Amino acid sequence: MEKLYTLLEEIRPDVDFRNITTLVTDGFIDSFDIVSIIASIEDEFAVEIPVDSMVAENFESAATIMNLVNGVKK
Repeated sequence: MEKLYTLLEEIRPDVDFRNITTLVTDGFIDSFDIVSIIASIEDEFAVEIPVDSMVAENFESAATIMNLVNGVKK
């Protein structure tokens, strides 16, 4: 999880990924941020995020993002 926090904080250092659970809903991150997060996750964790998993609900918090990563790990 710490690796994910570091990755997210590099993309958006102004966002408190450790505590916010409504990242998309409350506008802390937008679609451009999500694209950056997906690209970084795919590189860092050596996974491929399926297109059908690229939905806002999977990016509401660091925990939901980690669940997504764990779900696609090979």
